[in-house]
Amino acid sequence: MSEIDGFCYAVDMNKIFKIYLRLFMFLLPLYFLPIIANGTDWAKNWFLIVGAMVGLVLWIADLLLGKKDKVKTSKILWLMLALAVWSGIEWWRMGAGLRTRTWVGPFGFGTWLALGTWSFLWLQAADSKAEFKKQMNFLTVAGLLAAVSSLIVFLIPTSKFPISIPNEKSALISINQSWSLTGSLISEAILLIFLAWEWVARVVKKLKLNEDGMSYIKEMVVSAVLVLVALLDIYRIFKLGWVILDFTTSWVIAVEVFKRSPIFGMGVGNFSQAFDLFRPNSYNLTQYWSNLFSVSGMGWLQIWTEMGLVGLVLVGGVVLSWIRSKKNMNFWRTGFLLAVVLFLPLNLVALFLLVWVLISRFGESTEHRLWIGMGENSFNALPYLVSIVMLVLVGFTMTNMVKQVRAGYYIRESLVAAAKNDATKTYNLQIKAIEIDPNMADYRNIYSQTNLAIASSLLSQEDISDEDKEKVSVLLQQAVQEGKTAVSLDSLNPHYWSNLASIYRSMVGILEGSADWSYQAYTQAVALDPADPMTKLDLGGLLYASNNFEEADRVFEEAVKAKQDLANAWYNWAYSAKQMNRIDLAVQRLGQAIALVPVDSGDYETASKELDVWKKELDEAIKKQQAALAAQQQAAEQKEPETLKAPEPLPTVGDEEQVNVPAEGLEPPEAEVTATPVPSKAPSPTPSATVTP
Repeated sequence: MSEIDGFCYAVDMNKIFKIYLRLFMFLLPLYFLPIIANGTDWAKNWFLIVGAMVGLVLWIADLLLGKKDKVKTSKILWLMLALAVWSGIEWWRMGAGLRTRTWVGPFGFGTWLALGTWSFLWLQAADSKAEFKKQMNFLTVAGLLAAVSSLIVFLIPTSKFPISIPNEKSALISINQSWSLTGSLISEAILLIFLAWEWVARVVKKLKLNEDGMSYIKEMVVSAVLVLVALLDIYRIFKLGWVILDFTTSWVIAVEVFKRSPIFGMGVGNFSQAFDLFRPNSYNLTQYWSNLFSVSGMGWLQIWTEMGLVGLVLVGGVVLSWIRSKKNMNFWRTGFLLAVVLFLPLNLVALFLLVWVLISRFGESTEHRLWIGMGENSFNALPYLVSIVMLVLVGFTMTNMVKQVRAGYYIRESLVAAAKNDATKTYNLQIKAIEIDPNMADYRNIYSQTNLAIASSLLSQEDISDEDKEKVSVLLQQAVQEGKTAVSLDSLNPHYWSNLASIYRSMVGILEGSADWSYQAYTQAVALDPADPMTKLDLGGLLYASNNFEEADRVFEEAVKAKQDLANAWYNWAYSAKQMNRIDLAVQRLGQAIALVPVDSGDYETASKELDVWKKELDEAIKKQQAALAAQQQAAEQKEPETLKAPEPLPTVGDEEQVNVPAEGLEPPEAEVTATPVPSKAPSPTPSATVTP
């Protein structure tokens, strides 16, 4: 009887496991978590990781309850596991702050760990084409829901946007023209094109079988909806615009990282740091120059940038496996997903779909027996050992996931409180977030700004009490300490250095040495983000305020070189020249600044008035200089030629200028001196000498 019960449990767990995989196919494209700060991309990646761990627990239960001792593997699975392991090695080499950020951030270690785990789970469930089709059907339901919601948003008048749910002050969902249930229009378009490919193929298949027209009416309707909304999404993307990093910048960043770290790259999930360090000045000439990108313009360039040659080779192995499967009926559909992942910015939905199709439909799987006999009865211990290792991984991962989502919740609530000007609630909620996740540098950075803002608010009062002065002192100290902690957690992040510099700058006049500390922090920020003209403007402004006009002039010049069409850089550069009494350069630079601002703006009017004043000053200076030159020339013409000349000293030669010249043979010839006879009675004769050579 017990064996029958065990068989029933095994059947039930296997069924539950497969149903779970199907449900996840439905949930992932639509999942978002509005109770945290980044409820779309970050939340979807978090759900991908958590879902993989839950699936692993269900598979372990199926393995142990069903007393199974076999697992399936394939070439694609080994490549995905290798990518997960390599990303783990890179993640482990990072500092505490970077590890925390890239653990659950999109395309970080957590993403590749989850994709490796899902690859394993899908392969264990891929026992027939029927299972793949069922998973596709669940995915189709998600696609249809996304399509219907997208169509509704498209039909809403533009004047109604944005739509905040439940209200504007504490909106959990904010709907605009580019809103999509999948998180972005590009994710939705990729999903719908992929599904349309599948359903059109089903229609064609039934047509080839000459089935009755009513038998494929469902396929026709689904195909029509998917194709229609996919085309609509493409139209909306082109109409509203799609912000991506240009190819030139992406390529330069990848090459610069390769020069410095060819094997490991910049680190998994760490493209933003490479962007700060290595983007060229040419990027500042694009319309998105003020945007910060955490993904490259192309997927393969991002993998190369972050994971080095090893990551690129592993991805190349996946591509090679696809090329060798030309006869597979899913070849071209998979090729579409592969092209999207490699030649467009990395997209979590597209990456998820690609791995699913590759694992489920490509390559032959091989069964391996899990067997280690122990004891007299040859008890098979290996399934239990494997389960223990996997459960440890699940426990470690889930602990971190719960911690990060709790901290993310408190941070979002603090930002909502800040929008309502509730300083006390903002302050306390951010403390809770930091207590839960102390290694998240972003939270430290935000908390430092909160301390500074509250201190500035207290200082702005007319009659500040001694108690408030004490609070200001504590708040400023906390602002500095939190800013320094953010820097220590992620020392190569220029934005944390800029934040610390701004904190020090706000304390100038309050704390001695703040100006010097601000200068040091700004200098480090500039070194870590050399293409950013705004940080250079801040540094130049600090030097200008310190009356160090020559150094400020040099920094403003660097800002102009970084972005030659930045009007404010030219404007500041003009002022530094004015302070150094170089009026001609000041006028030239101010004229360039005016040429870069709109004619109908207040800046244009103000700067034009300044330019008129400076031109008058320049004209007066030129007249004075011309008068002085004329006076000098006239005075020079009236003077008599100079005839008096003072004796000149012999030149002296220092040790550095001495030349080793042999003296032998260079001495003057000896001279024979003979006295000239004079009369004896001559008065006081003066002897003379005759030199005989």
